[in-house]
Amino acid sequence: MNHEAMDCWRLLFGLVDDFRELAARRNRNMEIAEFANVTVGQMRVLKAIFAFQEKYPDGVMLKQLAEKVNLTPGAASIIVDTLVKQGVLDRRTSEVDRRAVRIGLSEQGKKIVACYGDFFTGATADFLAEIPRDDYETMMKLLTKFNQNILKMKEEDEKQ
Repeated sequence: MNHEAMDCWRLLFGLVDDFRELAARRNRNMEIAEFANVTVGQMRVLKAIFAFQEKYPDGVMLKQLAEKVNLTPGAASIIVDTLVKQGVLDRRTSEVDRRAVRIGLSEQGKKIVACYGDFFTGATADFLAEIPRDDYETMMKLLTKFNQNILKMKEEDEKQ
């Protein structure tokens, strides 16, 4: 097995996990303490709904949300149900089609997304302030290239 590849993905996964865990730990001390232990799946759903807000200010349909986070509608529904019960998400009746239900961030959900976003931005800015510009540019080129490769693989997978 390619040890360099394994070392790379382990480092990336570890970085993401540690970053999220640290954000949760820091957010426990804030007014949103009861929601500080947001799971990775829940965070993906919150992030997707946040991203959809501009295009769909009245909320997003469950099917669209499930596609965005690459989950089945059933799995997405379970996460949404949990977050609605916690008061993080709201279910809203569509004004266009009263049979349709839209999902959006509650005020509490907006606070959670903002707290995590502020933490991630601040921690990243602190790190970037310590590295030379050339290292930053190299890192961004490599991460962009890696991301493009993953997106290409994802597109090829979707064609099958």
